[in-house]
Amino acid sequence: MARIAMLVMAMLVAGCAEITFQQYPGPARPDADVSIVRLWTARTKNIFVTPGLIVEKIDGVEAGSVGRTSHAYVLPGEHEFQVRFIQVKGYHLLCGALCDAIFNKPKLVKAATLPGHVYTLRYIDGC
Repeated sequence: MARIAMLVMAMLVAGCAEITFQQYPGPARPDADVSIVRLWTARTKNIFVTPGLIVEKIDGVEAGSVGRTSHAYVLPGEHEFQVRFIQVKGYHLLCGALCDAIFNKPKLVKAATLPGHVYTLRYIDGC
């Protein structure tokens, strides 16, 4: 019984493991030579008021396992991020995923990154 409990605990911990995405070819480079981009951002107030964000693509390429991958290593320079908001709105309660697909289209954001920096995309209301 103790072995089963340990196996279940190990699977749970592995399921929460941090997954990374390397956007450039070749071996991993030191953090000082690349830019690190967080691929999801938790909401800052509550899911009904302020959305969180998920980066779905970087430069047109799927950013790992969307929603599970925690951050991406990219080469410094200009990048295009496809971002989707995570927020519950009234219409989600009425028609669910269909309304989310219609009204929550991904947004494209262009940004330049620098080596040795960590970036987190955030929703700013009113911009």
